[in-house]
Amino acid sequence: MHLNIINEETHRVNDDINYEVTNLDSHRIITIDNVLKNPHDFISEVVEKLPMEYNELMKGDPDEIFPGYQSNIHLDLEEVSKLSAHMIQKCTEFKHIEPDFIKARYQINAMFSDRKVPRISIQPHVDPAVFAMVLYLHDGEGGTSFFTHKSTGLTNTENIYKPFKRTESYWNYKEWCYEFSSKATDMIDNSTMLIDDVWEEQHHVKMKFNRMIIYPSFMWHTAVMKNGWYKDKPRVSMSGFIHPDSLNLDVNAE
Repeated sequence: MHLNIINEETHRVNDDINYEVTNLDSHRIITIDNVLKNPHDFISEVVEKLPMEYNELMKGDPDEIFPGYQSNIHLDLEEVSKLSAHMIQKCTEFKHIEPDFIKARYQINAMFSDRKVPRISIQPHVDPAVFAMVLYLHDGEGGTSFFTHKSTGLTNTENIYKPFKRTESYWNYKEWCYEFSSKATDMIDNSTMLIDDVWEEQHHVKMKFNRMIIYPSFMWHTAVMKNGWYKDKPRVSMSGFIHPDSLNLDVNAE
């Protein structure tokens, strides 16, 4: 039996990083370049050795809709989590975060552009967490975009549902917001260009190798894809989520 023992050097972060902050409707999107010291080692020793499973809409849980392959990372990426927490503390109004005690959950995402996916899976969405992070693991076309819902003028769901928890009220709102519940499961091309005409892009972060973005998870966002971009090799990224249990927040608060 061969055990895959991970060297901590594969996920060390750089001491000297470059970052910029974008304000969108009073919320901050943080973009950090050159995050990992050894990103290629992280890919070869961690990412490429993970089992990946196709995430299908028909498997059930609507929280798990993703138009591609995923795998959870069962590693304590302590330095990545601390860096994220420090940047949140420094650049946002969220000052009571404690970087030395923060815990985040991570997963690898891989998408091909030239495949049919459920329509709902490429719509702008929010995540059931407090903050989300995305680390791009190669250069390529696209990136991540943030949106306004045209008819409401909303850029996020901050005041629509209970904080940090997807509830029945949230899904009712989402169904109304999309105005396409009858065609949500239609299989269409995996292309952001096909997003229903109820959204307006407000900010775009270009994909760049070893770049990470941090943002409040209740902001409408999605990966930007187009047919032909990732036909032979997938778009690969690592997502991270800081949940309320890591921040001593009451998920049942009204």
